Amino acid sequence: MNIFERNVKKVVILAVIAAAFSSIFVRLTSAPPMAIGFYRLTFALPIFAGITLVRHRQEVMTLTKKQLGGCAIAGIFLAGHFFSWFTGVGHTSVASATVLAMTDPFMILLISVFIFKEKTNKKAVAGVVVAFIGSVIISGSDYSISSEVLFGDVMSLFAALFIGLYLMAGNKFRKGIPAAVYVFFVFFFCWLTFALGMLVTKTPFTGYSTEDMFWIFVMAMVCQIGAHAVFNWCLGYTSALYIATCENLETFIATGLAVVLFAEIPSLWQVIGGLTIVAGVTYYTRHEGDHHGV
Repeated sequence: MNIFERNVKKVVILAVIAAAFSSIFVRLTSAPPMAIGFYRLTFALPIFAGITLVRHRQEVMTLTKKQLGGCAIAGIFLAGHFFSWFTGVGHTSVASATVLAMTDPFMILLISVFIFKEKTNKKAVAGVVVAFIGSVIISGSDYSISSEVLFGDVMSLFAALFIGLYLMAGNKFRKGIPAAVYVFFVFFFCWLTFALGMLVTKTPFTGYSTEDMFWIFVMAMVCQIGAHAVFNWCLGYTSALYIATCENLETFIATGLAVVLFAEIPSLWQVIGGLTIVAGVTYYTRHEGDHHGV
């Protein structure tokens, strides 16, 4: 067991801190959301490709069309998450965007219960209801500021929806695929989705400032590799529950960074709504595995 495996819980915390910088980097670049997503993946993908082709070439050759299709679906959902997230951060506060994007358990529950007719339990439902109330508090207070801010909140909720779909796709399609191989192909199809999105929306591939590209590159290294990839690695050495609980810290870290860097101080209602969402998501996370159906 190496030093990282022995200290995996500390590694999770470091990954959460890395993830919290995502909203900050989005604010520091003036590139459009589609370009941010495309170049973030463009910078990060070669690293994952190198690792996969060197260490897992045999596993890559044995992938079936069904497994590749599953990776493609997950990659499209991840692209939807990134695009919605970058758009949301550009129109609302870091505090609102970050905490609303945490409501993916609410989205997963809705999809599971109403589309797949799965049973859940009362405690899990209670946690999601509490998180939903927090979302209403934040969105209502932000609507009083401007419709543009509300649009940012809605896009942040879409970011939660897409990450929920991405996680559900992972649960269904990742079986039998090594983690490194799965992550590479998901990121590849995510990049491909953004490339097509650039063409369809006629978003320029060039013309961005050196500063814009620098911050996107830093985002790729810190958030795509230091957060997303690390979380996937940590799943092999600690529980998903621990990671999900620790991810709640991202809201407070990102909000603190926005206060320091942008003097973006949350309103009282944003604080109340944010704490309500964190409490609801934490309660849901601890009870979603209970087997008492409703």
